[in-house]
Amino acid sequence: MKPQHGFTLIEVMVAAAVLGIAVTALFSLFSSSLSNLRKIEDLHHYQLAGEEMMNRVLLLASLPPGGKIEGTLKKTNARWIVTISPWIPQKLVSNIPEAVMKIDVEILWPGLAGQRSVKLETVKATTLSYSNNDFQKAIENALPN
Repeated sequence: MKPQHGFTLIEVMVAAAVLGIAVTALFSLFSSSLSNLRKIEDLHHYQLAGEEMMNRVLLLASLPPGGKIEGTLKKTNARWIVTISPWIPQKLVSNIPEAVMKIDVEILWPGLAGQRSVKLETVKATTLSYSNNDFQKAIENALPN
């Protein structure tokens, strides 16, 4: 009897099953990577929006002695919140003309698993404006749309 060369049907079926499992795992990994890439792109988009809002505040010549304002981003379904508070000195007394103010900018948007947000903060040495200026209007007009 001649020695037989080749594979048996069982060996071919086992090889096909192992190859099928490997390909399925590879496609699953590829799919989840694309999903994570979309999430990162969204986060980057909203981070840029937060940086734009922070730049609007930093471009202002003077800031109020404290407060919180909110608004919506025109091109997205997101909200922004800007909070200004004294940093140095921690309490503003007798209407001092200058101080270092802490600026917090938060961008909030609806995600698939609930509300998501990104928060930026910085400090700025600035002149304080105690008059009743429209701070929100000044931020909206600080940069062209």
